[in-house]
Amino acid sequence: MIVNFLQNCLIAILTGALILLMNLLHHIVFLSIIICGATNIAADPIPTSFDINGRNGVVDDLIDIHVMDREIIAVREGVAIHRELLGVREEVLWKGARGHVGAVLTDRRLLAVSATIPGWRDQALRIEEVSEDLGREILVSDFLVMAILPKRLILFDGLANDWVKMNIPLHDPVEQAVLENFVAAIITEKQVYGIAARRGRFVKERLHINERILSITSRPHSISIRTNRRLLVFRSRSPFWDTLTLR
Repeated sequence: MIVNFLQNCLIAILTGALILLMNLLHHIVFLSIIICGATNIAADPIPTSFDINGRNGVVDDLIDIHVMDREIIAVREGVAIHRELLGVREEVLWKGARGHVGAVLTDRRLLAVSATIPGWRDQALRIEEVSEDLGREILVSDFLVMAILPKRLILFDGLANDWVKMNIPLHDPVEQAVLENFVAAIITEKQVYGIAARRGRFVKERLHINERILSITSRPHSISIRTNRRLLVFRSRSPFWDTLTLR
């Protein structure tokens, strides 16, 4: 009888241990599913309107510019306000905003603001650059502002929050300009210039003798120029012009 009693106790103990083990495994599997699910959720990218890789192409207008008496005011994303006093007798000639950047032209300077800096940035104008018609030579995209002046180009990069400047060669004025969200192209009689956001410099490609521009196609990250001899392509991720000779 003692042996039977011990056997029954042993069976009960083993049965109980097996049940506990199965319950423990069940909880482990359940927790693993939860953890894996949470990991997958965290790994998914959060959709945003600010996508510099151009995957969704949706960019909200985040800046409003107001000229009030003797100051200019930028309202950024509806919450931040940036104020800049005008100088004595300084007059505003033009203002504009789009996407993440805004700009103001006065008879003394070019000012710009972006959605990621706490204030205005400005560039002084030369005497010969002051013109009431200059506003028609300022281009604004969602992240770039470019001023085409008589003797130089000034670009505000809203991603780097910095200015890029280049002198235009004498006797080779700008004939056409294209500004996209992340790239820009400037065309003269003798050469083409390209610049991309965060690159910090203009890249030149000289046109051949008797080479003529036939068409221009632009996208947020690239600009393609078709001539009678070549296809010139400038891309936001490339430090130079890609050139393909036509057969």
